[in-house]
Amino acid sequence: MKKVISLLVLVVITLTISACVQVPPEPKKNNNQLAISSVRDLPLIYPPSSSFSLSPKYIKETSLKAKQTQAIYQLYTNTIVKDLQNNRFVMAQVGQQAAFYVGFGIALSDDFSDDKINEKFGVSPGLPDKVDMKKGSFLIYIEDAITGQRVWRGIAQGFAHEDITIEQRQQRAEVIVASVMKQFYQTN
Repeated sequence: MKKVISLLVLVVITLTISACVQVPPEPKKNNNQLAISSVRDLPLIYPPSSSFSLSPKYIKETSLKAKQTQAIYQLYTNTIVKDLQNNRFVMAQVGQQAAFYVGFGIALSDDFSDDKINEKFGVSPGLPDKVDMKKGSFLIYIEDAITGQRVWRGIAQGFAHEDITIEQRQQRAEVIVASVMKQFYQTN
């Protein structure tokens, strides 16, 4: 009888201690969220080896310093060109007529709000704001060089990461550009 009571007390103590020690895991903050949306405006198709040229668009007033803006745009310029070339498109040479233009812009939500994006661009993936994070948007569109009409437009929204290495920035830009452009390639 003494053994049964001792065993029962031991089980109760063990269960009580284990219940006190268990801590539910904290939900992981997903600061790498990426929301993407795109729209096909015209049913034009560009075959492989079609030529393109870039047309970056800058926001007039930005919270970033000019040097920061230039570095970000250069990173995205290189990434867009590489992505298009990997998908068998050719960058037009100086003086050569391109088949299509690729316009793009990059902005923080403090500088270009979701309302402004909807008003000017007509597409927004609607990534919700986070109090402690800066939301950024990458907008890109394809415009036919002959007609001047917009063929396709896409946008990605995510959270800006200020404390990452140059290599991590490059990888992130590649993921963002490839993710958005994938939607263009699927409909082209």
